[in-house]
Amino acid sequence: MAGNIKNLNKNSLAKREFFSYWNPLSFPTVNIETVKKWTIQQLAQYLQVMFNVEGFCHQNLFNKDLIRKFREQKIDGENFLKMTRYDFYKMKLSGLLVLHLEAEIIRIHGSYKDDIYCEPEVLPNIICFEGKRFCLLNQVNLINNKNSFQQLITRKLDKVPSIYDLKRFLSTPLSMRIPVPSCRHENDPRIYSYIIPQNQCLDDNGNVISISSITLPFINALLYPSYFNSFCQESDLNGYIHIVDMLIQGTFNCLQTERSQWLFMARNFIKSKEDLSRPNWMCWVNKHLLIHGEELPENIEWEVGIQRIFDKIHWKDIYYSQLPFKFIYISRGSKLRWYAFDPLRNKISQVTQDFNMDKTLDRLKIIRTVINIYSVLVSIKRNWSKYMIDKPTYPLYLSYNRDGNTTIEFMGNFVRKSLLTQRIQRFNFDKLRELYSGTSHIKNLVHCVDLEGKLSHPILTRDGICLIFLHPVGHYHYPRSEIEIKSAIKTILQVLGDMHQANWTHRDIYWGNILRQDNGEWLVIDLELGGPVNEILQITLWNRWPEEAVTGKPYLACYDIYQVGRLLDDLKDSTQWYYYSDQFIHFKRFLLDAAKKNFTAKMALQHEWLTG
Repeated sequence: MAGNIKNLNKNSLAKREFFSYWNPLSFPTVNIETVKKWTIQQLAQYLQVMFNVEGFCHQNLFNKDLIRKFREQKIDGENFLKMTRYDFYKMKLSGLLVLHLEAEIIRIHGSYKDDIYCEPEVLPNIICFEGKRFCLLNQVNLINNKNSFQQLITRKLDKVPSIYDLKRFLSTPLSMRIPVPSCRHENDPRIYSYIIPQNQCLDDNGNVISISSITLPFINALLYPSYFNSFCQESDLNGYIHIVDMLIQGTFNCLQTERSQWLFMARNFIKSKEDLSRPNWMCWVNKHLLIHGEELPENIEWEVGIQRIFDKIHWKDIYYSQLPFKFIYISRGSKLRWYAFDPLRNKISQVTQDFNMDKTLDRLKIIRTVINIYSVLVSIKRNWSKYMIDKPTYPLYLSYNRDGNTTIEFMGNFVRKSLLTQRIQRFNFDKLRELYSGTSHIKNLVHCVDLEGKLSHPILTRDGICLIFLHPVGHYHYPRSEIEIKSAIKTILQVLGDMHQANWTHRDIYWGNILRQDNGEWLVIDLELGGPVNEILQITLWNRWPEEAVTGKPYLACYDIYQVGRLLDDLKDSTQWYYYSDQFIHFKRFLLDAAKKNFTAKMALQHEWLTG
């Protein structure tokens, strides 16, 4: 990458050429020997790409004036690697740019082994003050400013990284040193925010704060030199555990965007045995499940978690649209790994190292990984239109309340519907159970199943909740062409004919209860208002019923056929061809007359508009 940098002159510098030697998707650590050979022009050009909006910054930090300063002071690649914070300060650079340059020098000193970033064995002396003490952006409380915090740490990715680049990308250090809380004293609960290491900061009286040789844990643990003794690292960090916990919570809070845009973080979903079909942890973006996690006991092997993930992914367009991959984590006791699911190859690949959550350093590295994952999610959201499809998308495993009485959860191959029976007028569980049992043989009609997909019946819990596991799953699809309309109407009439023959009526036929399956066939759903043929009505439900369907009189099978006519009448807002079809108009009138003339589904299926 960096070795292929060409000494381009100023006139040939174009936006598309910036990425000929630096790819913002790769974020590799530049080979330090290569950097030492860079000319002033090559270094300036590299930094301009890195710290302009063409790179991953949200504002231009490295401008023409800085290029001039680098030329005047003859700062080439070798000199750049030797610079300290005080050197940058003398150049009168902005504090924000200094922080980026410091992080870049540290990053360049690192390396990749098996696509995992390794910290530099010798930490560059970039924070040397040469006898002078000063605070850059002292006491800047950016961690509580969501927008500022996101812009400082979120990489600007124009394209979503491929699944093969994730392992390297997720382990790459963040683009700058981050302002985070730090304690003034071990026993002092007050928290302050600084950007430079704690032992270089001043208190309110101008005195140097020095309570530990360790610098701010969040900043330096993310870039901690690996040659330090791990026991000493953990010992130094022990006094900062409460800060680390605050950072983890605060970081996640800052990373979340508005709830209207992101359905983010639903934790601890496991409540009962029947919930074992769901992951332990889920994160939705625009109703798409982009992250889920499996939490296992320590004595369970990783392969068990991977198999559970395969069983719960249910990669379908109605859940994931055309997204490139999904993030997954598996925890096994205190150990944690991040994976990614590749839908094209139906493969789960590990994309991070193993983390030990009992170790503070590893917990901090997990934060870095999560922030990098956030950058990828932001990139996916930025490219959202690329992954959208015509079918509406259902939020897999996310519960939502439909009308105050009904909760719907899409569980992959089936839908779980929960009914609050106390709030439903004249709810009859026994009749509903008989209805599902009596129609279980009918094709293209929704069925009640158990968790293994076998035909079953609704369940009534002790607290009055009626649980129904429904199969198959379909998506909303409003028919637009004459072919689609004929196909849908034929299926609906066939289903209703089979129901009537089994002595059941549906009573709730409208386009919201007509779905399209993955195989292209139509599906009739929602039997909760159904009942026996000729049952005496206790209520007059709504205006889609014919005027003959009133309280105290029987509900006839032909009333369902009338509602099919109302379906065709609803098409006037979306189709124009029927205005020129005499057969269609005649067929619609035929269906709307069904309630008065007692027409059957069999008679409707023989109409010339359907058979022609």
